[in-house]
Amino acid sequence: MSFLTSAQTSNGHASRYVFSPSGFGIEKDSAYLNVVGPLIDFQYGISDKVSVGIGTPFFLGVYGTASYHTQVSDKLFVKTGALIGVPTYGQGLFALPFAVGTYGTPDKQFSLGLGYSSFNSDDIEINGAALNIGGYHKLGSRAGFVYEVWYLPNSETAIISPNFRIYSNRDQRYWNFGFANFSQRFTYDQYKFLGYDTNWDGIPDTQDPSMGGWEIYDYNTIVGTSSYWERLILPTITFAMYL
Repeated sequence: MSFLTSAQTSNGHASRYVFSPSGFGIEKDSAYLNVVGPLIDFQYGISDKVSVGIGTPFFLGVYGTASYHTQVSDKLFVKTGALIGVPTYGQGLFALPFAVGTYGTPDKQFSLGLGYSSFNSDDIEINGAALNIGGYHKLGSRAGFVYEVWYLPNSETAIISPNFRIYSNRDQRYWNFGFANFSQRFTYDQYKFLGYDTNWDGIPDTQDPSMGGWEIYDYNTIVGTSSYWERLILPTITFAMYL
């Protein structure tokens, strides 16, 4: 969700990747619109270092943002900020404080980010760290390659999204075209195997699988764990522009 808290610079739209922010920011008095599917986000530069915004994810909630960015050295930029919002229906609160550091230039950059997502509603509670890396590399006067990777330790979820970026003639807008690979690891317990029930009385009668019957386990004795990954791949198309 930290992509909600930043906007682009006119120099290559350097402050955003696909979803996540970089250490660059927008200029004073700049108005910026970003559309990611049904998500609509508006940002405004109060000064050359501070921006605020408002938006809605899927029209299921409304949020406000604020961020501060600064240049630490010739090629090192840092941004800190927060997003706070409420759902449009029911009770709840979601918040995302974050910090990101970027090394490079608007045409070639790499970022490391850290945030803490907190979402609490009537029946959903999600809290935990969010780690991400992102980068952009210029490929020509009107094209570039942009990527980002997310990892959520609490839910063991990883998101990888490579995209090509295409700019308009005047560099006032761009489109990202690519895909997002969502992967989540699920872990379950393995229990002690007692045997096969061939008499259908709940008591193991044999260890020979050729005899048939139901498998019987001791669910009070854990002998190990196993895990598997579930994956979902979706196309990504995003659009952003200065107003």
